[in-house]
Amino acid sequence: MIKTSISILDCDFNNLEYEINRVNNSNSDLIHIDIMDGKFVPNNTLEKFDMNKISKYSDKNFDVHLMVENPIDYISSFVTPLTDYISIHLESKGIDQSLKSIKENGIKCGLAINPDTKIQKLYPFLEIIDMVIIMSVFPGKGGQNFIENTYDKVETLRNHDKNIDISVDGGVGSSNSKTLISKGASTLVSGSYLMKSNNINNSIKNMLKH
Repeated sequence: MIKTSISILDCDFNNLEYEINRVNNSNSDLIHIDIMDGKFVPNNTLEKFDMNKISKYSDKNFDVHLMVENPIDYISSFVTPLTDYISIHLESKGIDQSLKSIKENGIKCGLAINPDTKIQKLYPFLEIIDMVIIMSVFPGKGGQNFIENTYDKVETLRNHDKNIDISVDGGVGSSNSKTLISKGASTLVSGSYLMKSNNINNSIKNMLKH
């Protein structure tokens, strides 16, 4: 089954309860939480995401994506009863220690990879992680255009590993979702396409149509 994870990065944080309720009432599987430290990427979203508030309002589980230089410093802040996944970047520091910490907290761990990193660099980690996030834009801001060579990366990884959960994040919508699924993606992260939609369920349906 293909999962959808809604990124709330571009939601109206002044009306957080309303926005989370829109997601609660949708058929999405997860809420994608984009955490940036202002170092690994220029943007900083640490203050934006109040996990206590989001947890209070949410009926969905969380898919936390740490775009930070030193993930080990942040993991404990995102361990909540609703946290399903915490993913760190292959390009960040202290990967082994961070993955171990995520697992010790009983949470599924993921590795995200930037568009300019070769997919083969992930291979040594595939036995210990639960998910790969293939970035189809450069991390740091929403609303970027989808990078076309993402399709090849998804296909290469799926041919190498039939079972790993492959998530694609960045510029994902109905125009590219079918091809991503056909290449082997199993989770689609979508932000503006879903959050700015008048009917989230219709938009999810359009993404998952074969």
